[in-house]
Amino acid sequence: MKRTYKPLLATVLGCALFYGGTAAGSTVDWTPLLASWEDGCAQSEEWSELRRNLVTYPDGSLYPEVNEIVLPTVYKEALGEIDFFERNRDYSGYRLAAKNGEYYGLPVESFVFYLGNSNGISVLLVEFSAPIDEVQERLSSVDYSLVNHDSGPYQAQLITDEEVGKAMLMCDLSV
Repeated sequence: MKRTYKPLLATVLGCALFYGGTAAGSTVDWTPLLASWEDGCAQSEEWSELRRNLVTYPDGSLYPEVNEIVLPTVYKEALGEIDFFERNRDYSGYRLAAKNGEYYGLPVESFVFYLGNSNGISVLLVEFSAPIDEVQERLSSVDYSLVNHDSGPYQAQLITDEEVGKAMLMCDLSV
């Protein structure tokens, strides 16, 4: 008697594709976490907590070290590795890779932090993996208001790097 495993194989493959596609296709919506940026780069409680805990300064050092990522689980699990890509006397640069996340329906590639070494530099970026024109079109309807804070006026801005074809949402909170 000849046995055929085709029906069983088809069922197993179908289930794997369904469940794999569901997991891979699930996206994290960063929009609620970053919605406060629309109000003069205000920082949501969760985002402020992330910034406060991302790096620590060892005793006597001007240079920070990566500490921990503090975010609600759904967001924390949507992040990849942290890349400490720049370190100099004035500031350090960190990039947190994003996986399966969106902001206003745009795919988020990473979050970038330029944090000053005791000098007030604080620049936050959301890097998108969509074409520049798509990002500009999608975010053109979002009202990023200019708000005067104690340390000055702030407003989220869409910036582009035409050379590399990248669009980024920036909040420069430097004082």
